[in-house]
Amino acid sequence: MAIFVTTTDPQGLIDGLKSAVDSKKVAGWRYDAEGDVTSATAPLENQAWFRPTTVPGAGVVFTIIAVKGKTVTTEAYAAYHGRFLETLLSHFAPKFTTASVTAMGESRVGDVVKDG
Repeated sequence: MAIFVTTTDPQGLIDGLKSAVDSKKVAGWRYDAEGDVTSATAPLENQAWFRPTTVPGAGVVFTIIAVKGKTVTTEAYAAYHGRFLETLLSHFAPKFTTASVTAMGESRVGDVVKDG
């Protein structure tokens, strides 16, 4: 599953998300040194990661990445995408025009639903 976010300022959206996580304005998420985002709350904590990639002229694609040696479950897919979309809509709606989600993992966009 990938989340496609249409925005005229893709890096601004990513930077805004990181800033909101750092300042605790957005709860329940954290990111690593590479900028990948994961749930910071049980039971989803560290079950998968979203990797943001800017797409010039289009926006941001958040691809899902499995934990090394694991598979992202259907339940984790649904929860991660639903909660992440909720976060985007609740805190960043003025920064984008549309967001869409693929129904299944999409290797063509970089999703890694099973690692190892």
